[in-house]
Parts: sequence; structure tokens; C-alpha cells
Amino acid sequence: MTSIVTDFLPIEIKSQPYYVHAKQAYLQDQLLRAAKAGQDVYENEYNKLNNCSYALKENNHISIQEIFRDNWDDFKAYCASINKPIRSSILTNVEAMINCRNFKNGYLFYECPKCGEMYVRGLSCHSRFCVSCGKKYRDARANEIAKTCIYAPHRHITWTIDSSLRNYFQKYKGLYNELFEAVNDALTYLIQGKSKSAKKRNERLGFISTIHTFGRDMKFNPHIHTLIAECTIDNEGNKKPYSFFNYESLRKSFMNQLLKRTYNYFKNNDLKDVARNFYKLKCEIYKNKENGFYVHAPQTECKNSKQIKRIVNYVCRYAGHPAMSESRILKYDKDKKMVYYYYDPHEDDAVIDENDKIGRQYVTESVFDFIKKLIIHIPEEKVHTTRYYGFYANHSSLDIKHQPKLYKISEINEMKSNQSWRQRLISSYKYDPLLCYCGATMVIVPDQCFFTGYSKEDG
Repeated sequence: MTSIVTDFLPIEIKSQPYYVHAKQAYLQDQLLRAAKAGQDVYENEYNKLNNCSYALKENNHISIQEIFRDNWDDFKAYCASINKPIRSSILTNVEAMINCRNFKNGYLFYECPKCGEMYVRGLSCHSRFCVSCGKKYRDARANEIAKTCIYAPHRHITWTIDSSLRNYFQKYKGLYNELFEAVNDALTYLIQGKSKSAKKRNERLGFISTIHTFGRDMKFNPHIHTLIAECTIDNEGNKKPYSFFNYESLRKSFMNQLLKRTYNYFKNNDLKDVARNFYKLKCEIYKNKENGFYVHAPQTECKNSKQIKRIVNYVCRYAGHPAMSESRILKYDKDKKMVYYYYDPHEDDAVIDENDKIGRQYVTESVFDFIKKLIIHIPEEKVHTTRYYGFYANHSSLDIKHQPKLYKISEINEMKSNQSWRQRLISSYKYDPLLCYCGATMVIVPDQCFFTGYSKEDG
């Protein structure tokens, strides 16, 4: 079945009052005991009960893990029946996600030293495809980006390829590297292209690029998000502001470099027939795209530390968001094997008048189509989806050690401390999983833990 997209909700979702698990009669004694320990303990227990898996399910929260757990074996059998092998990186990530927090793979055991209450936590899967573990990975990456940034205005640039190239990128994953390098070429040319003195001084911008392979509708649409410092640094460590980005130059340079690199990739990998067909497409693109590929680089106000951090944090979060948020899933019909969800078109972002907007789009599709759309965005193993360039590159010859950093060491340390599983639950769901309803803090009991593998982030 192909996806059906409408601008109206294709199903009736029965409205029901929010289910408050903590108000169930059999939990009153537990809450009263928590209240005796203090208001903070009571609120913690109340939030903990309302965020347990049972309560979430009663409130119609649909997890991607549940959909895959119910249908993954059938999907693999279907792919085998039509002779469509699944990439090993997909198999590894999906099967890890399905078994995330499964006690058979290990768990941590905590006990309250005061009342003996127990808490058991399954070990994480560490898959970037997992909603929970992927968020930790993205947050950690955002912190690394923040730690790298120097004190200077920054800008968000989006680089988009032509739709006619998407099939090539979907089939030949090595082209992702060419896409990254085409962006690097375009920005390097912007500074050094027509300036012999800039080349001699090795004057460079500093930027961090992240690849996205999806749009809001989850269709395959590879593009690059770049966070760039609005300054250049040369071999002598001299720093100069640079805030004028020539759109016309960027668009044309990016298109030229990407088409050249893509064509050479096919030739260098002995794909002669592909190279021959691509050459025809390349000539056609040059003819029809006189202004180059779409590049969006709006300037935002960055006059002080607070404003700079706002744009850096925005880009870090935006570049790290997953293809599908579970909050967008409206219904999952196990019997009919159908999924219903929505997305808000990107085109509406720049439209002010509500009457001119396309409006929220509702999608109805089979679970197999839903699974296909998600797994296609899983990268190959050991592929870095975020890369550092110019004076931000890890092995850059340009010295930025003496440049003031955007974030203080204390701020970076605080960000790092917020990445523990316990702190993330406190931050996201407003409860401490180790705070017992009697008011004491649970402690780990090593002898009662079970490990098939161990990671510091679980302990």
C-alpha cells in the first residue's frame, strides 16, 4: 500500500480524559507516605507514577519500539521473499533498539537503604536509531559542538541538493562524503577563491556540518546543516570578522563542486555506465539550474553571548532531531497493520498568513511502508554524520587555543553532568528514578546486578 496523505484527519480518535495513573486508589498509601517525606518527594512520586509505561500506554502514547517489535520479523521475511537484502547496519541498529532495556540483556539493581524498596533498570542498547539512546547520542554531540565553538557570531546554513540526485545518493552511500566535501569546497572558495593573499595565509572559516537524509514527511532528501562562525583565522592566528555570505556564489559553487565530485566518484569507482548516465543529467542540471542549488543562510542577531548561544543551541538541536518523533504518531492499528501520523510542511514556516499555508498533513500507511521510511535513514556503521572543518577541524593547522570560547568550562561540565540517565529523566520528566517514596535515595547493589555487557552511561 502506498501512503495516503490528506489535509484532514482520516480517522476518528476517541477523545478521552488524560489518564492520571497516580490517582488510582491502590496507590494512595504510597503517595501518602511520599507526602509525609515532604512536598518534593510527593511531587517526584506523582510524576514517576504518571510516566510509567502503563500510564503512557493508557494515554495513547505509541512507541516506535512497539511497532518494530510487533512487525520486524514479518518485515524481514517480506524483504527476503522479494529478494531485497537489508543492510547490516540496519539489522544491527533495529534489533538493538527492539531489545533496549530488555532484562535478559542485563540490568542494574537498586535498593532503598531505609525501607527496602527496589528499582531495576534494563541496560541501554546504545543504538542511534533508538528513541531514548539516540537522544543521549544527539545531546552528547550537541555538547561537543558547543565545547568547540569560539566566542563569535554564528550562522545556520542549509545546503540542499536537486531532487534528481536523490536516487543516486540513496543507492551509493559513498556520495555522502562528496556532499560534505562539496560544502567545504564552496566555503573555502568563498574565502580563498579569488584572493592570492588569503590562500597564502591559509585564511579559513570554522564550521561544523551535519547531514540529514530526511524531510518532515520522512522521504529521502539528503541535505547538510552547517553551523559556521562569522570570522576567519589564518596561519598567524589573526582573526577577522566575516559576515557577508554571497548567496549567488555559494549556490553556484556548491552545485559545481557537488556535480563534479559526484561524477568523479562514479568514474573512480569503476561505475562507467552510471558515470555516463550521470554526465547527461549533469549537463541538464547546468542548463536548468543557472542560479545553482538552494542554499539558505539567513543572518540572525548575534550581538552578545546570550544571542550567540541561542543560535548555537538551536542549530545543535535542529541538526540532531530524529526522522520521526513519537508524539507525531496518532494511532497504531495492530490488527490492520496500519500507522497514522502527521507532519507540518516545511514550506509553511515562512508563510505568515494562515490562509496561505498548506496546513498540517495527515498520513495513513501500512506498517511496512512506515518501517521502510524510517530504516532508510540509518547510516552505515562508523560513518560520522557530523564533521568539523576549517579552524574547527580536529587536526587543523590553524591555532584557536588562544581564542576565547563561547562556553565556560563550568557550563560545559554542567552540560556533561546532565547526560547521565538519571539526570536526563529528571530534566525531561521531572522525576528522580532513585528517589524512594520514603524520602531516601536508592543505592546500587552490585551483587544483584546482571551484566552481559557494561557501559559507564548505564552505571
